[in-house]
Amino acid sequence: MDYRPLLARHAVPLAHEKDQWDKVGLATGLTPYEGKASYICGVMREFMQAAGLNFKEGYHLGALFLALDATELLGRVVTGARTDENDPQYVGPSKALHRGVRYLKNHGDQHVAALPHNLQHYVELRNFAGHGATFLPPKRYFDPDSTRLLLRRLAYALNTMWEDAGLAASLATVEVHPMWTTVRGKPQPVYVTDIQKLLEANQPGDQLAHDSWR
Repeated sequence: MDYRPLLARHAVPLAHEKDQWDKVGLATGLTPYEGKASYICGVMREFMQAAGLNFKEGYHLGALFLALDATELLGRVVTGARTDENDPQYVGPSKALHRGVRYLKNHGDQHVAALPHNLQHYVELRNFAGHGATFLPPKRYFDPDSTRLLLRRLAYALNTMWEDAGLAASLATVEVHPMWTTVRGKPQPVYVTDIQKLLEANQPGDQLAHDSWR
């Protein structure tokens, strides 16, 4: 089955950074919305696969940090977060992570166990893993199974979030800028073409490398 139409099922015109995503469209033949959605999907997959590699090798702090980075990106998307503190739609990193975890809690696969921590606990775990692992507040604990469950719910979210008609407007608003590289002397947007190739026969959250957490 071809899953490429999935990402654009509820597409709307982009509200910001349109010129940047127009250039992605010119390079790939996609609409600006499709290019942006593909990029977001690609970034989430990279964080998840890197987390999976760390998890497989027993590097649990690294795995947790990367899984929570993917969760923060999800939170940014579902809130339409902007990065300018003077913007009414500004959402800081901790709040974005908070919203991402909430989304995973509320939109999880019924066959996957519930996330074991409350929202603030995940923010504290990310701060712990991302700032030298020097201090975790009292009565907080770190369990590698937290990472396993996060990754399972992130994979489910990647496969299902595009069905949410309300998410499209937030995706069109969230501040995300494309990254570029050069392929055979021509500029190409990172992730976008690879994701479109993946979607020719797979869902966005499938075929993830290093998925011993499934």
